[in-house]
Amino acid sequence: MANLVYYVAATLDGYIADQQHHLDWLMSFPLGDDATPYDDFYQTVGAVIMGAETYGWILDNSPEAWPYADVPAFIVTHRSLSVPEGQNITLVQGEAAAIATQARAAAKGKDIWLVGGGKTAAMFAEAGELQRLFITQIPVVIGAGIPLLPVSKALNLKPVTQRVLKSGGVEFVYDVVGG
Repeated sequence: MANLVYYVAATLDGYIADQQHHLDWLMSFPLGDDATPYDDFYQTVGAVIMGAETYGWILDNSPEAWPYADVPAFIVTHRSLSVPEGQNITLVQGEAAAIATQARAAAKGKDIWLVGGGKTAAMFAEAGELQRLFITQIPVVIGAGIPLLPVSKALNLKPVTQRVLKSGGVEFVYDVVGG
């Protein structure tokens, strides 16, 4: 069965973006050549899921092209959103389990990348649909912002790997236990 993987970068104090949804803290941090290459991770992905705010941010910050054109994308929203013509993007709402089932079918055996944001990831985690966290922790503190994973109950994790990068960043991979 395909796993839902929350693959994300976060600050040392647990934020994925600042209060204005900016990523300046991340864009100015060079990870280095010892970090897991994005392309290696992306090869394992058969579909993506994201919330409406993340979707809007990506559209605003990727004006040249939709970056997930080669995989089905599921946007969790209660609003009517525009979709770039010709893209395999589905607007979804409802229970996390039903959305996960739909994404797994579309992923054809590959993993589903839970792109974000934190509230969307928490929705899947609380429903027992999140199987893995791949977090690159960046050694910067911003004090406030969009939380990494604002769950309302404890989420038990089993460490898979941990790697300190030459840049000072740390890659953590955890499996979600139970759920």
